Amino acid sequence: MMNRNLLVFHALPILVVLFPAFWFAIAGNDRMLKGEAGIIENMTVIFLLLAIGFCISGLSRANRIGLPSLVKAWLFVMILGSAYFALEEISYGQHMFGWGTAETWKELNDQDETNLHNVHAIFDQVPRALLTLGILIGGIILPLYRLFRGIRLGQDNRFYWQWPTLDCVTIGLLVILIRPVLSLFEVEFINTGEMKENLFALFILLYCISIHTRLRLKQSASDEAARA
Repeated sequence: MMNRNLLVFHALPILVVLFPAFWFAIAGNDRMLKGEAGIIENMTVIFLLLAIGFCISGLSRANRIGLPSLVKAWLFVMILGSAYFALEEISYGQHMFGWGTAETWKELNDQDETNLHNVHAIFDQVPRALLTLGILIGGIILPLYRLFRGIRLGQDNRFYWQWPTLDCVTIGLLVILIRPVLSLFEVEFINTGEMKENLFALFILLYCISIHTRLRLKQSASDEAARA
């Protein structure tokens, strides 16, 4: 279990960050990496779809073991948030099916796409800022604070299921540091904005996997207790 957790929660985020460098070194160009149909954008959507899958499975497990409605409501919020993020990334199918943008919408959307995040900051910069702040505080500072102070996050905590654990620290640090680090170097094969969104999506996925893992262990313990 420990080795698998290290691979999933700590090695995977580092591999995702290094992937563009590996690709550029092998392919010698970045044509398939960047852009709306690029590998990084597609990875972002895949991460979000996987997160939705883990949350749906988590809802089922939460129902079986009779967890409070607050837990199930939070998982539902994660599903809605991940779906919104994914749909915005593909412009609700425009990039997949290639339909045009209505003239009236072009006047609102600064990139001529059928999405909301290019219409107003409230749909783009505000969610980004809130998510970044949440990752910094909930995904990095609080888990490390609990670790260094020897505070155990127990199930008696009202928000036990919602709080990120140490599982999310590595991806959280990468989310916070990716932009300042890339700004120090001229790396032509990495689009900083696309990579930041990709890491946002990976944080959401790993956070959902962490919750799902705890739910699975809780359900296993409940099943064993029922058989005893």
